[in-house]
Amino acid sequence: MPKLMLTGLMSDRARLSKLETYTFSNGANFFGSKDFPCALVSSVEKWDPKGSLFGLSDVNLSPSKSEQNHLRELLDSKIQGKKILVCSGGDDKVVPYRCAEQFLQFLKNATRGWYSAGNVSVEDILYPGVGHECTDSMVKDTTRFIRDVLGAVGEAKLPSKI
Repeated sequence: MPKLMLTGLMSDRARLSKLETYTFSNGANFFGSKDFPCALVSSVEKWDPKGSLFGLSDVNLSPSKSEQNHLRELLDSKIQGKKILVCSGGDDKVVPYRCAEQFLQFLKNATRGWYSAGNVSVEDILYPGVGHECTDSMVKDTTRFIRDVLGAVGEAKLPSKI
């Protein structure tokens, strides 16, 4: 199973491009190579959503209680109370949905289950037949999402008595 998010995307591109640093070791030595240097690995582990939680390891869809406790601390510091919208083209060949699918599944499972107290909502919309583009449907869904989030913020700030 490929790595996900940026590491998955770049690993997939290296495989498809038949980069020597990937093909020579069947991907095992790609990370940390001249094509994906250690400085980039460090940045991914710090800034990439999947990388900051799992590093270069695969996403764990069923973390143990102790892993959940560790992940809970990280999630609290990064996304607690956030609303997340992901719009993806089902036929996107530049950034294929499959490169983020497992991480998104983890995030949806966690926020609806063992991390539900984090008050995070994840809306993941896949648009069949859409490539690497922003369609009218995506703009409408994004506009609705922003309106809903801002409306909820406005309602929360209204005084209880007028």
